[in-house]
Amino acid sequence: MKILFVSGGAYPDYQCDMLFHGLRSLLGADLVEVNRIDYMYASTFATNPAAKAQLYGRGFTLFGLLGDDAGVDRDDIAAKIRARHFDLVVYGSIFRCQDHLTDVLAHYAPNEIVFVDGEDFSQALYWPVFGRGIYLKREMTPEHGSKVEPIWFGIPEEKICASAEKTKVFAYIDPRDRNTYIYDSEDAYYNDYRSALFGYTMKKAGWDCLRHYEIMANRCVPFFLNLDACPLGTMYRFPRYEIHELNALVVNGGEDYFRTVEGFERWSELSESMVRYLQANLTTVALARYVIDLWGSRRR
Repeated sequence: MKILFVSGGAYPDYQCDMLFHGLRSLLGADLVEVNRIDYMYASTFATNPAAKAQLYGRGFTLFGLLGDDAGVDRDDIAAKIRARHFDLVVYGSIFRCQDHLTDVLAHYAPNEIVFVDGEDFSQALYWPVFGRGIYLKREMTPEHGSKVEPIWFGIPEEKICASAEKTKVFAYIDPRDRNTYIYDSEDAYYNDYRSALFGYTMKKAGWDCLRHYEIMANRCVPFFLNLDACPLGTMYRFPRYEIHELNALVVNGGEDYFRTVEGFERWSELSESMVRYLQANLTTVALARYVIDLWGSRRR
């Protein structure tokens, strides 16, 4: 299987970059990205590690993880498209990059093209390509109808920690207060969540947010403000049950409940279920498999 992944590649775009990371992890050099997404490769920061901290989100979690891409053949992409060299073409962010689109539409059928719409500021669709490929929408609502498929965030599986010692009920960092954004290193940021049973999170520009996954990956439970208001098509594969149950226990029992044997055992049971769900459904590789499987179902 050979996939062409089209994106601007100039600056971080979480939904696009997560899917790219998963596809490259699965397919190696058979996943060809154009343009090259430099900030996803470890070599980009080899001589200047501090440069990663200048990226969005201080470069935590997602960037600079991939190894050598020497085997990726980006030569004469236009000719390869016309020769149907690729089995599938994925646009990682259709609003932000439409490179090669005229050729792709001319040489590939709608069930051979995936358009990813990861925008969080708007629920509008990129209507010029509607009906010309499989359209995946991150902030999806019922109004989008059955012609649009959901997509969501994922975290690199190597970022999911094996264990965490808990010393407090809530993490310090709180998205309602930017004064709590004090961590300059990924380790310090993660350690705040690793030491806590719960971490505050919420909808910001959009419902889906890397912070939700960073909290869970550190075996901490998102205390998710107003999660019940999230459209069911958005964050479609999210451990709502476990988070709802544990959040309700915080509201009804308070922090002291989790300092009891009963409370901590209930937290442990539900949080382990949450982490298992994360590992099975919400890694970047799981996200890539979802997209490939969806494409496969349309080919039948």
